[in-house]
Amino acid sequence: MPKRKWLAVTAVLCLFLLCLPTAVYADGIPEREACVADDSWSPFALNYVADGLLLGAGAGSAVTGFVLTKRSSLPEWYERTYNKKDISALDKIWYNKYSNTLDNTGTVVCALDLLVLPIGGFTAEAVMKNLPTRELATIGVMYAESWLLAYGIRNIIKTNVKRIRPYMYTEKVDESELESHDFEFSFPSGHTTDAFLGAGFLSYVFSTYYPQSGFKWPVIATSYAIAVGTGVLRIASGNHFLTDVLAGAALGTALGFGVPFIHQKLAQKKYGRNGISLLPNGVIANFYF
Repeated sequence: MPKRKWLAVTAVLCLFLLCLPTAVYADGIPEREACVADDSWSPFALNYVADGLLLGAGAGSAVTGFVLTKRSSLPEWYERTYNKKDISALDKIWYNKYSNTLDNTGTVVCALDLLVLPIGGFTAEAVMKNLPTRELATIGVMYAESWLLAYGIRNIIKTNVKRIRPYMYTEKVDESELESHDFEFSFPSGHTTDAFLGAGFLSYVFSTYYPQSGFKWPVIATSYAIAVGTGVLRIASGNHFLTDVLAGAALGTALGFGVPFIHQKLAQKKYGRNGISLLPNGVIANFYF
């Protein structure tokens, strides 16, 4: 699917999410669906020092990773072949020749988790006045920090590991990526990192803002199902091995949960409010004396 088309699909899905709450909350917002944040308190807080460090680290790693992908000393292809015996036993279980259709499909599915669900979902809640508008700035900063770190770290790893993509071991390769050396950037999977980053971030932040919501578990299940689907498509398209996808999932999840967790701790320090937060993977109790 051409880039413009999948961008159009993303825009349409975002619009759908913006309109959905109007039908769901037609009779008003139920108490259990109400956001816990108000004009005087938020479960997340920004901090000049902490966010300066996180944004600085994210931007620095992103620039470093980008430069390395363009200027690293990488072996040329020269129409050579790669030996399948070099593939690990685990990765030999499933790897494919290149498929442009599955490659583009994986990009679209990844965009659902990275863009459509988090941006459309939280914007819709703000439009329905079930999320204070000022919280969008906090969410945006946290998400930018998470993505910049993920983008930089994965590219730094890619250019140091220099792992050959699976399709190079088959009879059908993605020739468009040979000159750019992208065929040497298999580990970890960038699409999977992005998808699990979006799933982890959305699950953590949504569950914290709406701990009693009936939509909490469907949101978590849907976002992670899409993330898993992204990983499967990256393997099926011949772009990645299983271990590439597992590494991307771990990196994305760690940053998707980790950055909001830091800002939740900053909020607890700022507001000093005792309480219990219901998270996707358990319960956190906070007490101040």
